[in-house]
Amino acid sequence: MRMGGGSVLGTVLLVGCAGQTLVVEPIGSPPDPTAMLEVRLVGLAARLDALEQTVIAEREARRARTAASEKALAEVRRELRASKTAMADLRRRVKSLPQAPMARHGVAAIASHAAPSMAYQSVDVALGELPGGNGARVARPIPAAVPDTAREILVYAQVATGYVKGGPHRFRIATRLENGQEMAFYLYAVGQPQPGWAYNSDNVWLSMPKNRELILQADGESFFGDWNSEVRVIGYR
Repeated sequence: MRMGGGSVLGTVLLVGCAGQTLVVEPIGSPPDPTAMLEVRLVGLAARLDALEQTVIAEREARRARTAASEKALAEVRRELRASKTAMADLRRRVKSLPQAPMARHGVAAIASHAAPSMAYQSVDVALGELPGGNGARVARPIPAAVPDTAREILVYAQVATGYVKGGPHRFRIATRLENGQEMAFYLYAVGQPQPGWAYNSDNVWLSMPKNRELILQADGESFFGDWNSEVRVIGYR
């Protein structure tokens, strides 16, 4: 049914069978700009609130981190002060301790080798070969290149065996102290027929003997065959 000759759009129809009123608005009506702005304002306000909450949370987190760092730094400073105090107290105790008595001459001479001096003079003087065996004991004079003022001498000794008969040997190199004791070191070598050579050598600091003699001794059956040895003084201090 057409009313007033106009379009059914923009009219109000009463549907009697359903007992309801249907309101039909024009389709082509423009949107309300005020409502749209209000919607945008609500969204922006919500976003601004969220940003403000984020900023506040970040500030609180930074304050917490700063407080924790200051607390840790204060603890480190306390430990540093305590350590300095303890060190100063320990130094005072060390200074107040009585000095150890001087050792007897023989023991002092042996103990002096436990803490070698860094300063020394190099020399290179040969003292000949090691004895061949059977308990032979010889004394070789220390050349004048080593002065009487030297406290210690650095002795180098080597032995090499090839195709040789004689079995195991122990070579002893020593100096005699003023109290009659001897300071010594040892080389070990084995003589046997073999298609090759075996070597042993060492450098050792020994006390400079007052009699200026280096004692060489060899225990074992005399070597027979291809072998050689050498003893040298290569430094003093």
